[in-house]
Amino acid sequence: MTCRWGVIGPGNIAQTFADALKVLPQGELYAVASRNTERGQAFADKNGASVLHSSYQALVDDPMVDVVYIATPHSHHYPVARQVLAAGKHLLLEKPLTVNASQTRELVALAEQHKCVFQEALWSRFMPCFATVKAWIQQGRIGQLQYITSQIGFEFSGDATHRLLNPALAGGSLLDLGVYSVSISQYLLEENPVQVSAITTPAGAPVDHNTFVTMQYASGAVSQFVSTINAQCSNVMTIHGSKGFIHIPGRFWEGLGCSLYVDDECIEAQPFTHRANGFEYQIEATMQLIAEQESSDKRMSHTDSVGVMDTLDSIRNTLGLKYGNDIETL
Repeated sequence: MTCRWGVIGPGNIAQTFADALKVLPQGELYAVASRNTERGQAFADKNGASVLHSSYQALVDDPMVDVVYIATPHSHHYPVARQVLAAGKHLLLEKPLTVNASQTRELVALAEQHKCVFQEALWSRFMPCFATVKAWIQQGRIGQLQYITSQIGFEFSGDATHRLLNPALAGGSLLDLGVYSVSISQYLLEENPVQVSAITTPAGAPVDHNTFVTMQYASGAVSQFVSTINAQCSNVMTIHGSKGFIHIPGRFWEGLGCSLYVDDECIEAQPFTHRANGFEYQIEATMQLIAEQESSDKRMSHTDSVGVMDTLDSIRNTLGLKYGNDIETL
């Protein structure tokens, strides 16, 4: 069975999705929806899509579309995702799913009501690299896990028009970048934090720029991360245990390699090569879920997705970070 995909929001991220879909013979990019006809047509032509829709609702109503991928700015995920799920369409939704946990819970309820596959596109969680890291931890290779550290960020402040600097698009470093540290920590620890502390600089900015977060867990583990849109980071993650540590090098979320250290000696290093660009794992997992129509280990569970959003809400509350009611409300 070929899975016919519809793409909403044909920007750079959607192009990465389209490139990955090309290596999966069970999937087809069938339709594109864009409010900018010229942009949408260019995307459709480049990627071989059969149909261009001038509205999101038209794509949702297209009976030939089996599953939808949404790649609009996350500030606008919720209303578009509601359209998709209310129509009974399966959905792969870019991270973060929504702006807050209340919106995520509402989408989960809709997906369950209409028996739709609803998958969060947090691509790192589907990669072999992070499965290997988790296996090393569970095998006790680094002893008792003590804490996780990570950095994620780049310098965007020179481009005043960038979406990450725009509060109307729920900009800032936390929801777009810090979500990786929150979600991967949850995946590795298999728990959500019971306490968070956070600061951001500069104070009083309309979006968070340099954000420093500590998450404490019931197990006793701690995860600390920095997310930034003002600085060039090392972009590494390290998982520290009582006997050793695991290092994931720069741009850790891309899952291109991990190294296991015991007594300061590297005893195992695993490189990973993606068939396309790393998006293929989450696309493949979503299509497998649709084919099976049942829960499996290929899913990032709804419980996990809600837990991540609850944590992001807690961090935002600590920072006093709020967006406009037009994008925060149900």
